[in-house]
Amino acid sequence: MKRIILPVGVALAICGSYGPWVTTSRNVAALTYNALDLAEFSKFIVRARLGAITREMFLFPLAAAALALALWANRPDRLSRALRYALTLAAAILALVPLPAYLSGMSPFSFLSLVAYRSAEDRGAFWLSIAGLLGVTLIAVCGRRIAGRWHSIAFVALALIGAVPAAWEFSTRALPAISTVYGSPAFPAWGFLAAMIGFALVMAGALMRDAQ
Repeated sequence: MKRIILPVGVALAICGSYGPWVTTSRNVAALTYNALDLAEFSKFIVRARLGAITREMFLFPLAAAALALALWANRPDRLSRALRYALTLAAAILALVPLPAYLSGMSPFSFLSLVAYRSAEDRGAFWLSIAGLLGVTLIAVCGRRIAGRWHSIAFVALALIGAVPAAWEFSTRALPAISTVYGSPAFPAWGFLAAMIGFALVMAGALMRDAQ
C-alpha cells in the first residue's frame, strides 16, 4: 500500500493540473479554467490592471509533477527499462507543456523561432520549461545513483514547490481578481483540489519511504 501512494500522488497532481481549477456559481463551462488556462488568462487580468498575478505560479504544479514523475521512474528500484524510458519521455513532454507557442497557431513544441525569452509575459514560462527539461534530463542520467534518503528529500521539495506557490497565488490573488472579472464569486474546482491532494500524497509517500 505504501508503495502506491507516491505514484498515485504524482498521477493526481498531473491530472489536477489539467482539470478545472476555478468555476463560478453560474456553473458555466466557458468560465472554467485549468492551471494552464489560468496562466494564460492571468495575462489579460494583469493587462486590464484588475490584479497583480504572477502567472508562472500556475505552471509550477505541472513542472514539479513532471520532475516527480521522472524521479519516480528513475529510482533505484527494479523497474523495467522500457517502462523507465517511457515514463521519462512522458515527463520530458510534460515539462515542455508550459513552453509558449512561438508562432501563432504553432505547437508549443515547435523550436522554429526561439523568441519567447524576449517577451516579458512569456519569459518566465519559457525558462521554467527549459529548467524542467534540463531537470528531467539530469534525473534520467543520475537518478538511479541517488540514495533513497535524497530521493525522499527531492520528492518532498517538489511537492512543496508544486503546491505552495500555486495555492498561495490562486487563493490570495487569482480568485479575487477572477471574481471581479466574472461579476460573481469564483470558487476552487476539483482540478485544484486534486492537484493539492496529489502533492500531499507525494510528500506522504516520500516520508513513509524515508521512515522505512
